[in-house]
Amino acid sequence: MDDRTTLIDGQRLRERLVDLVRIPSVTGDEEAAIRRIADWLSACNAEVDYWYDGIGKLVVDPDYPGHEIERAWVPVVAGTIRGTRPGPTVLLTGHVDVVPPGDYSQWTRDPFAGVIEDDRLYGRGASDMKSGLVAALEAFEAFASGPRDFPGRVVFVAVPAEEDSGLGTLAAIRRGWLADAAIVTEPTCRNGSPELIVAHAGAMSCVLEITGLSAHASKRLMGENALDHYLAVHAVLREGERRLNAEERHPLMQDLRLPYATSVGTIHGGTWSSSVMDRLEVEVRIGVALSETTAEAKARFERTLSEGLASDPWLSAHPPQVRWRAAGFGSAETRADHPLVDALCAAGEAVFGAQPAVSAAPYGCDMSAWVRIGGVPTVVYGPGDIEQAHAPNEWVSLATTEGVARTLVQATASLLAMEPAALRRL
Repeated sequence: MDDRTTLIDGQRLRERLVDLVRIPSVTGDEEAAIRRIADWLSACNAEVDYWYDGIGKLVVDPDYPGHEIERAWVPVVAGTIRGTRPGPTVLLTGHVDVVPPGDYSQWTRDPFAGVIEDDRLYGRGASDMKSGLVAALEAFEAFASGPRDFPGRVVFVAVPAEEDSGLGTLAAIRRGWLADAAIVTEPTCRNGSPELIVAHAGAMSCVLEITGLSAHASKRLMGENALDHYLAVHAVLREGERRLNAEERHPLMQDLRLPYATSVGTIHGGTWSSSVMDRLEVEVRIGVALSETTAEAKARFERTLSEGLASDPWLSAHPPQVRWRAAGFGSAETRADHPLVDALCAAGEAVFGAQPAVSAAPYGCDMSAWVRIGGVPTVVYGPGDIEQAHAPNEWVSLATTEGVARTLVQATASLLAMEPAALRRL
């Protein structure tokens, strides 16, 4: 087979990345970005499947992950390039949605301008993960624009709602877009080089409601301050986090400083400064261990609260109420000796001069749905740096983005030459 990396067009990649960053596809408003990608797929003569799933259809799915942003529709696009003979299906995928830019005063450039300075492109979504999406699309186009003398097929899927727990990928899986191997091009760079993520933690969110008892502030001892009681709850959350991480035995997860974080994102409570706070709500994000399902993580979290507060006179009688907002992402793992890992390691060495480090990640992503719901061996490999994700002045290296595109081409070509049965084993 000819070297398809010669078909990578660095200028086209840059122009598309600028174009995509300039579309402010904040979660819940992804239609314009999905439509732009559909146009690019059509222009390269791919078979295109562009559809909308109604939210009502997805919320009754047994694997519905929850969602926080109100929406009526979930737009998704998939493209296919078929070879001339039977073989495996290799899927390249990523999400178009981005988090809001936040405080504009913290940005030195407009977050949706797509400004290029030297090797860096700045903008919301540059790192997480429009650079990875464009690198995957460029690799896909290398198979579309070259001869079709390869076995199997290459599939590209762009999804919305990843920042909102993964509805887009669930929609793609239910549509039938499955594969023998998949690569999610989320940001995996560390110190300028892409790592290869084969395992990641899960994440889910809930609201805890702490009940107190109101009284006049001058008689606060007659009341029960919900904030004081939350401090006891917080201590239990921290102890649960410590115990969960101490019990982890997977070597790649143990390499992480904190594989499974419990983080309090917001606190709301009280109605008046002269009244004892009678109610407090906190939004909590919890980690899901590699060895547990999201259902098991929920049960473990609720059990930790119940057992940890059993000796507290007030909280044992008035336990915190837990409202789960989103099941979020489950954890996921593909074995480190899978052919998918070997193919990417070899391709990464050929392009970057060294094999990518094989690692795990403390965050959740769409890999979990492809593995746990779709049964597709999946890894994460992309050009962005997770430290840039969701940050002001987010940026990505253009050279690294092009290098990832070349790596994806070589890895995909290697995978297409394999027997499907050899790839399907997780």
